[in-house]
Amino acid sequence: MKPSETLPDLTGTHILVLDDDPAIQRSLARALRGLGGKVVTAGSLREAELLLESTPVDVLLADLKLKRGTGLDLLPRFQQRYPNGLFYLITGHGSVDNAVNAIKHGVRDYLQKPVDPLALARRLERDVGGRASGCLESKLEPYLLFRDPVMEEALADIPRFAALDEPVLIQGDTGTGKELVAMAVHRISPRNSGPFVTVNCGAIPESMLESELFGHERGAFTGAASRHRGRFEQAAGGTLFLDEIGEMPLQFQVRLLRVLEDRTMQRIGGEKPFPVDVRIVAATHRDLHEDVEAGLFRQDLFYRLDVLQIQLPPLQKRRQDILLLANHFLRHTMDEIGRQQPVPAFTPEAQSLLLNYPWPGNIRELRNLMTRLAVRLPENIQEISSAFLLTTIPAIQDHSTCSARESMCIPADSTLADAEKILIDAALKRTNCNRKKAAEQLGIGERTLRRKLNDK
Repeated sequence: MKPSETLPDLTGTHILVLDDDPAIQRSLARALRGLGGKVVTAGSLREAELLLESTPVDVLLADLKLKRGTGLDLLPRFQQRYPNGLFYLITGHGSVDNAVNAIKHGVRDYLQKPVDPLALARRLERDVGGRASGCLESKLEPYLLFRDPVMEEALADIPRFAALDEPVLIQGDTGTGKELVAMAVHRISPRNSGPFVTVNCGAIPESMLESELFGHERGAFTGAASRHRGRFEQAAGGTLFLDEIGEMPLQFQVRLLRVLEDRTMQRIGGEKPFPVDVRIVAATHRDLHEDVEAGLFRQDLFYRLDVLQIQLPPLQKRRQDILLLANHFLRHTMDEIGRQQPVPAFTPEAQSLLLNYPWPGNIRELRNLMTRLAVRLPENIQEISSAFLLTTIPAIQDHSTCSARESMCIPADSTLADAEKILIDAALKRTNCNRKKAAEQLGIGERTLRRKLNDK
């Protein structure tokens, strides 16, 4: 490298390296991590498939020739999971023609062995940077983690909303991440250098709400020993997040509306109003349309807040994000408690349990359950089975067809062949691979079981 050249920056880029040569794995991972990349490695197609389901991936580097299969076998799964991702093939001299043909099917490019890590990093920096310039995920990734198209659609307007100074109303069930979305709006807005101040309108006693929001002068009431700056003043130049706005008492909504319309306010006990410079983001789990009709929320305040609206989906509607978030929360808690081992992968049966659970508490429930799971993980565990998941998180058992004792789960969208395979595998596990006993449990003859095993 020339003295005047700067090193490439891969900060925040999620990279999966698939190669069955441990030396190549280590070499690429070490170099790319040193430049800021978030790198995970896989030594087989199976391991890579599990990582794709549980780990965010911006870039996949796959060896073309593996001991079992080819790196190209992973391309359809990768394109389905990460349609905006970048797929590169690593190839020897003898397989360049195959790699060139693969480019026609969606491979970004091929890399000839031996791979120069620095040249590769420069290429990735250029390619990822070009993709990120218009990618919603990249703009919001420091604040929000998502891949599901349902969530992408819900958040699509955030960059445009953030550029404006009008109120934003975020609606969604409890636990869907409304405060994180509000923070994302603030962080990518022109006000990002100002404060982000939160008020939970449902958690402050009605008698204290006015003072909490607007402040008070010394001696304004009994106990007011000094001047108090309210949340509006604290948020000057930034964003004021009014969480659970639907819980605000009706009589107080009039005062809030006046402040929003006049952009001035007055402390309790103050002599004259003064200007306020804040951007309002409000959130609620309630249906404010219904509350307006029922007389529980002022119509004029609703129209003043409902300028720019974001409707967040429940986690159950974001199936592609469930494993991504589960892995993220698991890694976060393991780091917090000092567990430096790699995050264990969920087995397919465990994945099915997580995907089929309705998550009534949404992201908050998932985070809490993954925290509990991380604390209870045995040392050096490689995979998280459905049995361990059910034992650790009994709530999932109530919404599954999976038995903790049998460690067997049949997803609702399974084909008949897939369901048969799962049942046979479970029977063999229960009987310690005794085919005669397994056949008896399945209600078929031993010869039939042998034939089905040969066909698998």
